[in-house]
Amino acid sequence: MPIEITMPKLSDTMEEGTILQWRIKEGDRVKKGQVIAEVETDKAAMEMEAFEDGVVRTLKVEEGATVPVGTVIAVFDGEGGVAVAAEEVSKPEKKPEKQAAEKIKQKDEAKPEAREPEAKEEAAGEEQREPPAPPARGISVSPVARRLAREKGLDLGRIRGTGPGGRIVLVDVERATPEKAPAPTSAETGAKPERPAGKSVKIRRIVARKMLESWQNIPHFFVTVAVDMTDVIRFRKDLEVSINDFIVAATARSLHEHPWVNSLWIDGEAVEQETINIAMAVATERGLYNPVIHDCGNLSLKEISRRTRDLADKAHIGKLVHADLEGGTFTISNMGMLGVESFSAIITPPQAAVLAVGTVKGEVVVDDQGEPGIAPILRLTLSADHRTLDGADAAEFLGTLKSYLEAPVTLVTCNYGREKE
Repeated sequence: MPIEITMPKLSDTMEEGTILQWRIKEGDRVKKGQVIAEVETDKAAMEMEAFEDGVVRTLKVEEGATVPVGTVIAVFDGEGGVAVAAEEVSKPEKKPEKQAAEKIKQKDEAKPEAREPEAKEEAAGEEQREPPAPPARGISVSPVARRLAREKGLDLGRIRGTGPGGRIVLVDVERATPEKAPAPTSAETGAKPERPAGKSVKIRRIVARKMLESWQNIPHFFVTVAVDMTDVIRFRKDLEVSINDFIVAATARSLHEHPWVNSLWIDGEAVEQETINIAMAVATERGLYNPVIHDCGNLSLKEISRRTRDLADKAHIGKLVHADLEGGTFTISNMGMLGVESFSAIITPPQAAVLAVGTVKGEVVVDDQGEPGIAPILRLTLSADHRTLDGADAAEFLGTLKSYLEAPVTLVTCNYGREKE
C-alpha cells in the first residue's frame, strides 16, 4: 500500500524545510532507518531517515524546494506486491537500440590501445576546457556547498570538485563565478532582489524572532567581572586545550555550585534544571548556531574540549542534528577571538542567563605589595533574567567563576565525570 512521506518537524520552531539533496531515486528499495534526504531547517542541515521499509514510487518535491511541515514530499510503496511491481519498473528490459549501444561500448573497451591517443589528447586539453555539465542529482556535493551554489545562481555541473572522490566542497563554490550560469536579474523577473550569498534568511528570521521575544519579555540586567588569566594561559599550552574550554569547564562547575542560575522560565516560574547543558554560540557562514554540550557537570576538561571541537566542526560543515541543538540550560557567547573586549549578550529564552566572553588583553595591574605589572585580563559579563536572579545571585556566580579561572588547577585535577583518553 502507498506510504506518504511528509516533511518532518525536526525542531520545536521548525515551520518549513528545504530539500537540499535526495539520497534516493524513484524505484529504489529503502530500509527503515536509511538516510533518504538532507533537509535544511531553521537551525541546521539535517539528515532525514526513512520510518518505513518500501520502494520509492515518486519524489514529489524537487531538490532546492522549500515546503511547509507536513507536506507530502515522497510516496513509497510498502513491502509486498506493489513494491515488487515498483522494483520491476525501476529495471526495464533493454531495448534493441540500447543492446546495440552496449555492444559498441564493449567493442571499444576491448581495444584500449585505440583509445589511448584520444585519452591523452583529452587530458592535455582538460585545463583549457570546461567539463560538461552532468545532471545535478548525480553530483556529490556537501550541503553547505549546495546551498551557497543555489544562492549564487551557480550550475553545479560546471564546478570541478576538489573534495574526496571529486566531491564539490565549499571552497569550490566560493572560487566559482556566477558569470558561468547567470541568474535572471530582478529587473527582468520583476522579483525582489536576492540577499547576497552567505547568511541564511531562515536562520536570521528565527534568530530575529527569538531575540525580539527575549528583549521584549525578559527584564535583563548585566554584571561584569575582570579575571586574571595568567594561570589559564600557562595550563592550556601544557594540556593542549583552548581558553574557551577552560571557560566552559569553569562555568559548568560554577553552575553546579549555583544551581539557581541553571534554571528555565516555564509557565510563569523559574524551574531549576538537574542537568547542566551548556549551549555555545558558533558563528558560521550560514548564520549563528547554538549547539549544546550536554551534561557538562559530569565531564572532565579534556572531554569538554573534545565535544566543543566536534560541535563547532559540525556547525561549520552543516552537519548538526536535532539532538545537538536542543536542551540548552545556559549559553556562552565568546567573541574574544574577534578582538571584542567586552559586550552584553541577549538571553536565549527560556534560559535564565547568558555569559558574554571578551578577549584576553594585557593590562596594568597592581599586586598585593602595591607593585604595578602587566597581566592578561579577561572580562566576563553575565546577562541575567531579573525574574529568576537578583544582583547578588549574579555576583556570587561570577565570583565563583572568577575563582575557578584564576586557580585553574582545580579544573584539571577535579575528577568530574569519566576521563576518556
